[in-house]
Amino acid sequence: MMLQTKIPLDTWLPATWEEFVTIADDPDSAKLKGYYYAGRMRFEPMSTGSDHSNDHALIIFAIAFFAASQHLPMTAKDGCSYRKTGCDEFQPDASYYIGDNADAIPWGTRVIDLDQYPLPNLVIEISDTSLKDDLGEKRLQYEDLGIPEYWSVNVQAMQILAFTIAPDRSIRRIRESQGLPGLKLEILEQALQRSRQENQSVTTAWLMEQFRG
Repeated sequence: MMLQTKIPLDTWLPATWEEFVTIADDPDSAKLKGYYYAGRMRFEPMSTGSDHSNDHALIIFAIAFFAASQHLPMTAKDGCSYRKTGCDEFQPDASYYIGDNADAIPWGTRVIDLDQYPLPNLVIEISDTSLKDDLGEKRLQYEDLGIPEYWSVNVQAMQILAFTIAPDRSIRRIRESQGLPGLKLEILEQALQRSRQENQSVTTAWLMEQFRG
């Protein structure tokens, strides 16, 4: 029987690190996203919903085009796993190494070992069915780790809730990216709204005009 049929999904469960890793590293869990935080584990299916995947793709396109237009070094990770042995694992929908960190992770790396490599500069969750948890436990995990910037993209509301975390762990809401200076979240929200009425090529062309302006 596959492991994912034995454990409840989309909920945090008390577990040891060893119990979590046994499930997370099992081939039967290849289509699950895994999180471990504060002595609890959570597994959820990788989303296959059309709305989620459309917004996921649009956000990745938008950030890539913005970084290129600003000549800003950046490397995106799509669904990458991050592990701090014994205490934390997370697998956000998208994450970014920016600036001096753009080339921090060498080719051939599978799970990114946070005892060896730096945290990503930006983490994004595309929040369709997982909005409550993305703004709850996952947000707390990212804050406790000290990830500098976190976005939750509310698919239903076409809204981006973004937070910056200072080195002293103080937290504030933002409407312009700190890691990608000049990227206004209002522009991305407008793109999400436009994407409901037009295909991605048209929306992307509009975004590129905004970034050039």
